[in-house]
Amino acid sequence: MKIKETKILQSQRLKEICNNKDVSFESIEILLESVKTKKLLKRNNYHQQKINDIIEKALK
Repeated sequence: MKIKETKILQSQRLKEICNNKDVSFESIEILLESVKTKKLLKRNNYHQQKINDIIEKALK
């Protein structure tokens, strides 16, 4: 299965579950996007800190 197909299937399944539980799918989608963004920023911050450490070490 390709990544796009899996993503679509997961999204459809989540929509079904939300409908069954009377939960707003849009709000769940927004929460998932915010978590994804937070993880990306955290990882980028780690790499940026590592780069800064290497530069500071090289300058000493």
